[in-house]
Amino acid sequence: MGPCKEPKKRTEYRCAFLCMISIFYWIPALRGVFVIGLSVLVLFSCARIESWRVGAPIAAGVDSPDQDVAEYLRKIYESVRVAPNAGLTRGKLAMAYDVNGFHAEALITYRQAEFLDADDFLWPYFASQLQAEVGNYVKALDALQRAMAIDPDYAPAWMWRGTWLLETGQLNDAMIAFQLAEDLGAGPMAILGRARVMARQGRDREAVDLIAPLAQVTDHPFVHRTLGESLRALGRIDEARVAMARGKDAEPVVWLDERGEQRTIHLRGYASYERAKSLSGSWRIDEAIQILERLQYYHPEAECGRDEEFFLACNLMNSFSIAYDRLGLPSRAIETVQRGLVLKETFMPFHLTMANLYRDERDLDRSLVHIDRAIELNPAHGFAHEQRGRLLFGLKRYEDAQAAFESALQFEPGKRTTLFYLGLADTELGQWPEAVERFERLVRIDPDFALGHVFLARSLAEIGRLREARQAQRDAVEYGADREAIRLTEIRLRELEAKQ
Repeated sequence: MGPCKEPKKRTEYRCAFLCMISIFYWIPALRGVFVIGLSVLVLFSCARIESWRVGAPIAAGVDSPDQDVAEYLRKIYESVRVAPNAGLTRGKLAMAYDVNGFHAEALITYRQAEFLDADDFLWPYFASQLQAEVGNYVKALDALQRAMAIDPDYAPAWMWRGTWLLETGQLNDAMIAFQLAEDLGAGPMAILGRARVMARQGRDREAVDLIAPLAQVTDHPFVHRTLGESLRALGRIDEARVAMARGKDAEPVVWLDERGEQRTIHLRGYASYERAKSLSGSWRIDEAIQILERLQYYHPEAECGRDEEFFLACNLMNSFSIAYDRLGLPSRAIETVQRGLVLKETFMPFHLTMANLYRDERDLDRSLVHIDRAIELNPAHGFAHEQRGRLLFGLKRYEDAQAAFESALQFEPGKRTTLFYLGLADTELGQWPEAVERFERLVRIDPDFALGHVFLARSLAEIGRLREARQAQRDAVEYGADREAIRLTEIRLRELEAKQ
């Protein structure tokens, strides 16, 4: 019976195993149970071994000062500790780390989830996204390859593969990837991908032939910029100028990726507030409100009235108001901001939102009161001065509107909307030379601002520069200005030409 006395340097599991063997040896009647007991012990040991191989879950963010982040991460982390060998739970922890900014911990945890559930497409797929976000395209492609071995028919995965191959200069493979993405239904963005590869290969004529029809049916700036670059390479400078103007605000293209979107449900804290604003701006109001309501649990309206730490609480109230307005509930929107003003009258966004709500109700005088207060609180806020100018323009106070727009330009020089409205105020006052100056500056800054060309044509005509007015009118047509505006300008041009 000696083995039952546990030596200090042996583990408790080995001692228990040896004790069991001894008991079954000395008591023959129990030997029949031996096989069952041994099986249970082996299974238990295997589970312990697998848990050891995958590693313990990593704790991150559980002590964040943002309660929303800390509580959520702590909850998922504890669920992993309860079920350390569950791939889905480990993957959820990885996603939560990923979207809340704990990238190193997310990459390790994605790998752990992949080890626990090698048949799940999501874990290597999400890992590839995160690697690419930090610029590790080679590692991103490696992880993506593992995901696509599980599901080779997911079109967005081929789009990512083509994009990252293009980034790493593997042009032939990138072309194949974009073609396969198109075959799987990725649509216009796959065509754009192929055109980008052609341009990189010096095949600009083919790129133009491929992308020009796409540019006719989409306003995406990146499409027009890609077209413009190839047109310029071919020496078609005038066409390139138009295309580049339309593509001047180009940002990286995105495409529908329903699986990739799954990560966003784990956003918490201020990042989720930004997500809520984005959803609200995209008219996904119900989703936005759901996030705002969760955040308001941690930052109730009463916090907005405190001298410290009021910022997010007040912003939440303001965002609720904007969301209600977009839902067609202006009264509720106004009531929300009014409560906010009682709590923190000096919070400028409340006044900007209230001004917008009153303007929508055509109550321009009350709207102006709040804009004036916003400017009083922050005199260097260019947007507020521009909004003041628009209100004064609507009230037909054109000289005051001019002054407001000029103030706005002091803080946001060259802002196209401000220049446009300043030029309109000039036209209302019959100050045509000044209007020409504004609109010429506008179309130099933004050639794609089609209405700028329309009003430049009209202003040039009014001071007798008819030949230049005709060119501006042609530019307006080329840049796709409103047909009615072109028609009215054409009528005025002919009247003035007939008088010469």
